[in-house]
Amino acid sequence: MNCNECGDQLNAYVDRELTAGELGEVQRHLDDCPPCLQVFELQAGLKRLVRKECCQDEAPARLRAWVRKLPAEERRA
Repeated sequence: MNCNECGDQLNAYVDRELTAGELGEVQRHLDDCPPCLQVFELQAGLKRLVRKECCQDEAPARLRAWVRKLPAEERRA
């Protein structure tokens, strides 16, 4: 596997959407290629951050307080 092929499969790799064979190929490439490993770590970190910050059951308290202070007509817009 080369870097272009790895790059094409990184999103699916991060999401664990590859077959076992494909996962192994990408993992072997990442083990031997620090630049691709850095891209993978960036993508995986971004996914974790989005999951943490955007997948909450409830809005953060600071946001809820700010919305409550808005005039009623602005909240409906």
